[in-house]
Amino acid sequence: MHEPEDIRVGLDQLLANRHTPEARGMYMTLARYTHRRVDLTSGRRYSDILSTVDREEIVGEVILQLMSGALARFQGNTIAELLAFVRTISDRMVGHAARKRIRERNTLAGEMGDEVRSWMGEEMAPDQAVRMDQVCPLSEEDADYLTALFMAGSRANLAHERGISRAAVTQRLNRIRNRIDALPSKHQINARNWVEDLALRMEQSKAPAAIKFG
Repeated sequence: MHEPEDIRVGLDQLLANRHTPEARGMYMTLARYTHRRVDLTSGRRYSDILSTVDREEIVGEVILQLMSGALARFQGNTIAELLAFVRTISDRMVGHAARKRIRERNTLAGEMGDEVRSWMGEEMAPDQAVRMDQVCPLSEEDADYLTALFMAGSRANLAHERGISRAAVTQRLNRIRNRIDALPSKHQINARNWVEDLALRMEQSKAPAAIKFG
């Protein structure tokens, strides 16, 4: 009976010296398998949710996770064990990305979504879409105002809570939007990411039932 090939040498080379032929071969095996697995799982379960760009980003995140610590913790000795290990990570990250996209889609479905989309501008290129979670380039006052707006659920609700007109809320939002537009490109991206994360945090905090985002 043919014994399964021991892959520890290739893995050790990959983790210690990525320029050897063994390391390159192991890397290409992992990259090709990850790409196929992410495409298969995304297409089978989330074809209407995860775009081609999303899938490429997931592949990159899986490879990054493998190379930044996951492979060092892998204890198997065969290619079958390794691919099962990679499959588990890939499937988990596909599921995580899909759930995040679903939350974002639900969050951006109502009036608050219109506000958020108006700040996003044109679709960014994939290399511009690197997330910088929890980085807010806005002033504390503007950040607090947007947080209050999302907690209220709409401009009308915030106006009612603060005893001001809806027009006053709109004017304040326009000033915040203008300040975002005046930021350097990198900080505009940070602002977009922060607003999206804020929307997700508000949803996950399980605000009162009267507040709806989807």
